[in-house]
Amino acid sequence: MFDINTPKTQRALPTGLAFELPDLYLAQGWSEYHDLRMVIELDGCTDGDEYEEVLAFYPAKSAFRRWMVWRSASGIVVQPMMGRTQRFTTLADALEQIIPASA
Repeated sequence: MFDINTPKTQRALPTGLAFELPDLYLAQGWSEYHDLRMVIELDGCTDGDEYEEVLAFYPAKSAFRRWMVWRSASGIVVQPMMGRTQRFTTLADALEQIIPASA
């Protein structure tokens, strides 16, 4: 039986949260501009971490992922396939750092 006085157990937030639609449109346009293929991976789980949504970027005509990008409770995380994970406040900042607009 359910007791309304019993505190609810809270489920931990997943490592990766879903992006807002404007961010997805931004990422799509950015990837097309830089001749990359963007894949949205949904409901993934790796090493015990849950991801509602991960953006994976691939060079054109390549099966090898170049970057993974996800949204955490504290910001945007970019994981290159080679190198260290970086954290950003906004997706626009993250994309600018991956490949600057002047490139």
